[in-house]
Amino acid sequence: MSDTALTIAGSAISLGVLAVSVRGWWTGGRDLKALRPYGGGLVTGASWTLCVGGVFGWAAVQATEMTNKAGDKAIGAVTGMHGGGGALAHGSLGTLTYGGACMVLASSIVGGVLWKASKAENKKRIFFGVLSGLTLSATAGFAQLMEWVPDLYNVSGAWVTEGLNGGWSL
Repeated sequence: MSDTALTIAGSAISLGVLAVSVRGWWTGGRDLKALRPYGGGLVTGASWTLCVGGVFGWAAVQATEMTNKAGDKAIGAVTGMHGGGGALAHGSLGTLTYGGACMVLASSIVGGVLWKASKAENKKRIFFGVLSGLTLSATAGFAQLMEWVPDLYNVSGAWVTEGLNGGWSL
């Protein structure tokens, strides 16, 4: 991701979205299947922060800046405090290989198809998961929790490349 950092005000919005999303699952029987739309969106958003210089990376920067501005306005309107807090420690999930980047694109296409076929409630969950992944991955703490994401895409990209090159035996 770029050097765009999430502010404490932006994190209030992002963590609020995360809390509301998890609360719905927590009070709704705690079925792990119910977390799939939000969790899939969260991983997708986190993976987009790895795509520096591309459209997905641009989306990550825009989402972080938008959340920072919305958080600052909300904090100002509710508490009267303006411009305080500053940026949180910036984090990065790591880097993608070329095969990993191909897997991010492929999984985003599949995610888009699933989003299109989803009911309205799941579309919201997916959207808010992507937003949380895009914004919270800009922090050092959340990036550390999600450091397995680039490995997931890089290893799967290498595995698919090997298979397409004839490396899989039946």
